[in-house]
Amino acid sequence: MKLFIYEYFSAGGSRDNQELIQAGFAMLDALLKDFSKLESLETTTLMDSSLAERTLAAPYLDKVSIHCRSRDEEKDVFATFREILDGCDAVLIIAPETDSLITKFTLLAEECSKIVFGSASQAIKLVSNKASCCNYLTNHALPIPKFKVLDPPLSYNLTAKVEEHFALPLVIKPVLGTGGEDVYVVKDYEQLVSRAQQLEKKRPGEQFLVQEFIPGEAVSVSCLLQDGKAFPLSLNKQIINHGEELLFQGIIVPFFHPQSEHILTIAVRACESITGLKGFVGVDLVVNSRHSVIMEINARITSAYVALREVVKPNIAEDLWQIFNEEINK
Repeated sequence: MKLFIYEYFSAGGSRDNQELIQAGFAMLDALLKDFSKLESLETTTLMDSSLAERTLAAPYLDKVSIHCRSRDEEKDVFATFREILDGCDAVLIIAPETDSLITKFTLLAEECSKIVFGSASQAIKLVSNKASCCNYLTNHALPIPKFKVLDPPLSYNLTAKVEEHFALPLVIKPVLGTGGEDVYVVKDYEQLVSRAQQLEKKRPGEQFLVQEFIPGEAVSVSCLLQDGKAFPLSLNKQIINHGEELLFQGIIVPFFHPQSEHILTIAVRACESITGLKGFVGVDLVVNSRHSVIMEINARITSAYVALREVVKPNIAEDLWQIFNEEINK
């Protein structure tokens, strides 16, 4: 079987955010190291030409077919993706939730009748949209922060819309976003209006989410899902810059917490409640002495994989291969 491993930022999908490019390449590099060890798979990938030199000493260099996307490539990212996809049997996709990109790439793979080493597009669409995910989790009695969806234009009667529902501080974020991008803590209503104007200018026409600010430790649970059952691999501590913008800066794997069993139970319940989640899934939560609440669900490989592969043996890629190979052979 020929497997195409696609990571959006490494493949030249966007060259504007160096932090996301670095994080994306770290995930891609880790996956290539792991999947290249599986003799039953022939692995290929797409990489921006500016990153290709980083693979010169990689242990997978002679085992992985690497397609390079030049800086002056005129084809759009979907055309290039489709071109390589057509020559493969299966695909593993890492792409941002922004602009529903991961949903669009997955749907394209499904329409091409390819095996997707990941969740179904409908499940991805649900969890990638923070508004629909919050509504879904609420309806399934799962703990989340109090929230309100803001439709454009944000400036219209914003303070009145928010102050009757929330105490300060609070969090404002795009409904479709990735990597903590454009997630802000606001401490007064003047700052809320200022941030809303800034976000609306950057993301015209988009919906935004306002949530109560939950103090506590940011953690994540990495799970593997098969046949609707979730198997937690690890509880991880997220390192977050708690300035005005909440920026993800790293992760500690594994992480031991007094409420570990309770946290894992919540993550498993959330994953198992959503039809179509498969393979690797990450659940982000905030934990304090009173409760644990779900912040979001990532239906894809996350940054935790890079550290997780060093502590979970023998090979997470082999576990993923077994999950999807069993589904193929049913």
